[in-house]
Amino acid sequence: MLRSLIFVPAKEKMLQKISNMEADAVIIDLEDSVEDADKGNALIRVKQYLSANSLSQSVYVRLNSGNYEEEAKSLSRIGNVGFMLPKFEDVRAYSKCEGIWDAHSVIALVETPMGIVNMNSIASCSWVDAVAFGAEDYTCMVNMENTPGSLYYQKSRLNTYCKAYKKLSFDTPSFCVDDYEKFKKEVDSAVSLGFSGKLLIHPKHIEYINQAFGSCDIPSLKKIVDQYDEAGLAVLVIEGRVYEKMHIDRMRRIIKENSKI
Repeated sequence: MLRSLIFVPAKEKMLQKISNMEADAVIIDLEDSVEDADKGNALIRVKQYLSANSLSQSVYVRLNSGNYEEEAKSLSRIGNVGFMLPKFEDVRAYSKCEGIWDAHSVIALVETPMGIVNMNSIASCSWVDAVAFGAEDYTCMVNMENTPGSLYYQKSRLNTYCKAYKKLSFDTPSFCVDDYEKFKKEVDSAVSLGFSGKLLIHPKHIEYINQAFGSCDIPSLKKIVDQYDEAGLAVLVIEGRVYEKMHIDRMRRIIKENSKI
């Protein structure tokens, strides 16, 4: 279960901190957080680091859209590494490496209006395993505020298509590093919209994100499921609340997902 996915710049000092991070996944970044003049060296650093270290978290590498083919081929020889593909608008733009994508987990990072428009083809793509939303690029491009309320349509559309095609969906990172209450509201909004988890840029956000996306009272859910199964009825009232098959199926799914954490 992926609840928290933290971006880590592909710089020597930051790479050495990965083993102490308790996020469910690490996204080593070759794109925005690396200077253009350092991108070639960054790829070498990442390859050496991943070859020499066995990490407990899931590991993804965010590639550069203009150089993704070379980067993917270089890193694909390293065992269990996934890829995040930025500025994702059209599956054809990344088609040169379909053989690699088939063998590795892929997160499509949607950051533009065209990406939102093309969500059907993106979420239905066979080699896309998850879709994430990048609100900073999106809001800068369309000159709008980056708030849960202003981005309700974009996030709902992305998440709806992901659910339709059974793909994981990850909400945009919060840039509220010091405003903890605002950060929590952003996370709670992502949970209420049905996202699978959330991207993040600072380790201090890990604990709350993991808690928010895995905060279900599993013993209580198991008790309700057991009561429903024992009753053998299509509709059952338990402590004043009506439960039908769709509610119980959702509880079973949550119980199963949390057993993997």
